[in-house]
Amino acid sequence: MEKLINVYKASAGSGKTYTLTHEYINLILKDEDAYKHLLAVTFTNKATDEMKQRILEELYKMSCDPACAERDGKEGAHQNSA
Repeated sequence: MEKLINVYKASAGSGKTYTLTHEYINLILKDEDAYKHLLAVTFTNKATDEMKQRILEELYKMSCDPACAERDGKEGAHQNSA
């Protein structure tokens, strides 16, 4: 029987957003319609925004050639620290 629910419980700063981001991307790469059946729950709007931003950044990197992703990653890091 297929496991329908994955629950990730961990303390602050332990990498939950990273884990959820990569799990989401892996699932949609396996099945292009998977996003229709996925639900990621966080406890704050800030965490939701961070996860959404990370997913979009990872998808963008995957859609670019390596030079594009490296350039944009450096620019993004600079913009986020300002």
